[in-house]
Amino acid sequence: MADDAGTAGDRRSRVWSLIAAAAERRGSPTVGPEDVCRACADDLGVDGVALTAVSPRGRQLLAATDARSRAAEEWHQASGRGPAVEAAEDSAVVVADGSTGPGTFADFAARAGVAGFAALPVRVGTVVVGTLTLVSGASLASAPEVLTRAAAFADAAGAVLLGEPAGDGVVGAPGPDDRDRGVADADQAVVLQATGMVAVQLGVDVDEAQRRLGAYAGERGTTLVEVARAVVSRTLRMGPDSAP
Repeated sequence: MADDAGTAGDRRSRVWSLIAAAAERRGSPTVGPEDVCRACADDLGVDGVALTAVSPRGRQLLAATDARSRAAEEWHQASGRGPAVEAAEDSAVVVADGSTGPGTFADFAARAGVAGFAALPVRVGTVVVGTLTLVSGASLASAPEVLTRAAAFADAAGAVLLGEPAGDGVVGAPGPDDRDRGVADADQAVVLQATGMVAVQLGVDVDEAQRRLGAYAGERGTTLVEVARAVVSRTLRMGPDSAP
């Protein structure tokens, strides 16, 4: 078990290093969705990666490395179904090959030259706030190691969507002390989870959800963490008029 934890910690640290390096190549002091996608595609050797935010209002493409991954997300947005939609609804990894994809996604994949497609849920706590999708010219169904490594990028994407600063002057990148405990400590984790829950409750994006939490805490003279704990424990449910 300790070895597994150490491996997971090493994987997280490596993923954040790759994402931070992608941001540095862009000349940016902070990481963004495009850096997650670029680092993921380069590391996994897939043809394309896209990151999409998901809320009750629908899907919003945040970044894509290439035309095919962008087209795959546009197909999901237009049809309202397919493996990426299933990944968000079921909070599970969904893999679809061009020959056996669900519904008419197989037809799209064949026309686009996509032989392999995988969609991973991006979570904040237990709430799905997005999907990370991979397109490949080869099948991904028999590549579990690729999906394992992609899952670490999906975990990082959740923090990037919330713009969580985690050290080294790079938003989203963990400092050395975070190596064995993931992106966020206990207090940060509960804020992340509460933000995702409020985004779902109010039908807003994660930035607005975090603003609402902060405003609620400020009005009542309490801390953001205390408000987040109340949301997560379900003793507080944010409403449209709960904050300015």
